[in-house]
Amino acid sequence: MVAGDHLNQWFMDNMPQFLIGKAQRATGPFPHERDAFGLEDYDVEIEGALARHLLNKGVEGHFDLSYSNEFTIDHGFVVPLSLLRPEQDTPVIPLFTNVMVPPIPPGRRFHELGLAVRELIETFDADTRVAVVTSGHMTNSIGSPTMLSFAQQPLTDWDKSTWHRLHHGDIDELVAESTFEHLYSFGNGTPGFLDYIFALGMVGERRPDWSELTYGPTQLPTGFLEWNEQTLNGGAR
Repeated sequence: MVAGDHLNQWFMDNMPQFLIGKAQRATGPFPHERDAFGLEDYDVEIEGALARHLLNKGVEGHFDLSYSNEFTIDHGFVVPLSLLRPEQDTPVIPLFTNVMVPPIPPGRRFHELGLAVRELIETFDADTRVAVVTSGHMTNSIGSPTMLSFAQQPLTDWDKSTWHRLHHGDIDELVAESTFEHLYSFGNGTPGFLDYIFALGMVGERRPDWSELTYGPTQLPTGFLEWNEQTLNGGAR
């Protein structure tokens, strides 16, 4: 499970770029998020063997991933997990990404990390089925004067063109353009889109098997995309 931390625990004085949570369990959300998002507590086992594999083999390869045994999963993790597995019975591995505080890795690095994580999962010896879920968003602006403009026109031209690229597997230019500065120009929260770029690194140019873009006056644009196992294992591109 890949998501950014929203300055709830990683802050200006301690901001890892990419961090794996490898404690025995992942719990959340933060107390203030229970009321803000109407969330229940989530407490789930962590798949420790695969987490250690990602860390150890990642260091041997191209990514020096950070790790921590002390963390809380915030709404970026808890919202999708609660919808996908309300039973809280499927082990997870939280992978925190820095999409909040510069310096933020460019889209190229998120894309490379997605590719690396896929390769590491494929070299894991255990007979384990793995689903990768990334949690991000399209244009977004929080606590700034532009919040009103998003309420009046939630779907921007950037959202429309980006959604077309995502849906049709046209990603090379999208990855190259996805720098912090470029994304920030569309709203101070838009760098959260970098977690989409991570997903594109995992799937390559394969088109999604299912997709839906939702938005409204009280809901910022959110794009949902799914690639099934057959597509990922060499299906239609």
